[in-house]
Amino acid sequence: MENWRYIEEHKVSASYGLGVDEFLMDQHTSSSENPIYLRLYTYKNYSALSGRFQDLSAEIDIEQCNQEGFGYSRRLTGGGAIIMGEKQLGICLAAPSSAFSWNHVRELYELFSTPIIQTLNELGINASFRSKNDLEVGSKKIAGLGVYLSPEGNIQFHASLLLDMDIPEMMKVLKIPIQKYSDKKKILSVSQRLTTISKELVREVSIAEVSDLIKKNFSKHFNIELVEGALTSEEKSKVKEIELNRYLNDDWIFQNSPQADMTGMSLKKTSAGLLRTYIGLKGNTIKSVLITGDFFEQSEILNQIETNLKWSPLELDNVEEVVRQVFDKTDGSNIGMEQEDIVSNIWRAGQRAMIGEKYTYNGSCYYPEGEKEEEKQEVG
Repeated sequence: MENWRYIEEHKVSASYGLGVDEFLMDQHTSSSENPIYLRLYTYKNYSALSGRFQDLSAEIDIEQCNQEGFGYSRRLTGGGAIIMGEKQLGICLAAPSSAFSWNHVRELYELFSTPIIQTLNELGINASFRSKNDLEVGSKKIAGLGVYLSPEGNIQFHASLLLDMDIPEMMKVLKIPIQKYSDKKKILSVSQRLTTISKELVREVSIAEVSDLIKKNFSKHFNIELVEGALTSEEKSKVKEIELNRYLNDDWIFQNSPQADMTGMSLKKTSAGLLRTYIGLKGNTIKSVLITGDFFEQSEILNQIETNLKWSPLELDNVEEVVRQVFDKTDGSNIGMEQEDIVSNIWRAGQRAMIGEKYTYNGSCYYPEGEKEEEKQEVG
């Protein structure tokens, strides 16, 4: 029976929590014989974490985080911004990609989430995997999932399992402004999209209870034995380097932030997640484009579109042609969104820039304030 190393930590900081996960993933090289790692951990109340491809400042209220004493950073995995604390269980599996049989990254989500679903089932909660990388109970999210594949061929799987959630606390720092609604209605709206283990079971559930079941189900599902091994002082020293170089580094945290002269912004909900596009113009010429969002797949295609549009005319035919050429030269199906979604979002942002409609950070994947009514339905 194969041994995996098991690590358990609690009340960690935003930078440390993410730094350890990256450190564990990096231990797998072609010459190493390091075990697969399973880590269960909690953050101290609270840490706000944006997805890999998001504009962090559009999703997280940095000023409010500082006032509340909340940590914040950017994950390696994609998806949306989340709040993690002492009642949200972080799950990380770090392994070489060659350790498992798979053809598409979607299979990894289902493979690694199976023991979590089994745990919820044992607790009496009927959960299932949703195609957009969530575990749901009915139509409500109870856990978010993410997978990152490193250039070296290693896997980092993330899950954030909600044992409980203080929604008013979450809404202090996640930008979910519904300015025409009362605070009570805002909370009710978000509550309709989330659930927790404690809410489903109508009792308080401890981290220890859930962790024990997850450990058991990972062991059973993968036919392995978990051997506990806390991080050594030397390992923590290396984690600190990763923290300083990435998760405490503004260049990493605030990447995907729009330039000061970008004057048009548009939101669109796609099958791959929320798409947020910023554009800056010089006359009728596209000076800069930035495409961000809570999608999960790698963004090389979007980066190429951004590059190819620079210093080209803001004309619908031109935008369509650039997007088509990039999709033709690459495997556009991997990104999970249609060419038409990207084109229409760029064009709408450009039209707003033309009339000097300065973008704001109002809005979110729940309620994009400032959109037309039919567009609200698109992204709600």
